Amino acid sequence: MVWSAHVSMLFRELPYLERPDAAARAGFRTVETWWPADGLAEAWADEVVRLGLDVAAINSYGGDIEAGERGFLNDPARHDEAVAAFTEAVGLARRVGCTEEKFVAESHKLGINVLVGRERPGRRRAAQIADAVSVLSECVAIACEAGVAILVEPINELDVPGSLVPTPRDAVEVIERVGAEQVRLLYDAYHAARAGDDPCRDVAAFAPLIGHVQYADCPGRGAPGTGNVDLAAFVDALRSAGYRGPVGLEFDPGGPTADALERLPW
Repeated sequence: MVWSAHVSMLFRELPYLERPDAAARAGFRTVETWWPADGLAEAWADEVVRLGLDVAAINSYGGDIEAGERGFLNDPARHDEAVAAFTEAVGLARRVGCTEEKFVAESHKLGINVLVGRERPGRRRAAQIADAVSVLSECVAIACEAGVAILVEPINELDVPGSLVPTPRDAVEVIERVGAEQVRLLYDAYHAARAGDDPCRDVAAFAPLIGHVQYADCPGRGAPGTGNVDLAAFVDALRSAGYRGPVGLEFDPGGPTADALERLPW
């Protein structure tokens, strides 16, 4: 199994630009991240390249996360902004070298996670889904040319009330509406479990559409063994379903990251 260190969650005891090096020293060869803070994207990419790390996934800019935004694909007034943010994320993917010429693992392209958004009051959900599909459809040509995948991530409603795409089934609805092979599902075991699904049991149903996988235990979004989602069983389910890409470790270490990594089953 290829583990991918999500450096927006792991190694938070260190400044952001020092985390790729910490991941490499811990034995990781693959990393991923949310969108870097203002002014840090190029420096982060240069550090990743210097260390020779692969990048499994990055987030496209999804708005002011601290203020509660989780993307804005469902806001027609921000359509062009969403496409521009995706284009910028593709530029970051090119900078780290993970485009069509380089694959992180067998059949796994670097994925750009494009957060859909939270429901906007006064507008029908169907219309907002259509707005999101419109943005993603416009991004397909950009993704195809660059050789990257577009990821749609469900975000559970308990943690993010009003999430427009709260479950894997909701994300699949969006993906199928776009109808392009470049648009894939980001299957996050934590969000799925928080939404009431059993990742170890249900992942096979979504395997044909999965472009990337992330893990945190649930509840609590902590390290393996702090909740009810058995990481070893989850990985076995993924392998049985045919998934051969990396698993992004996107959990809260709850202390020094090195201590939390001792909980990994392999």
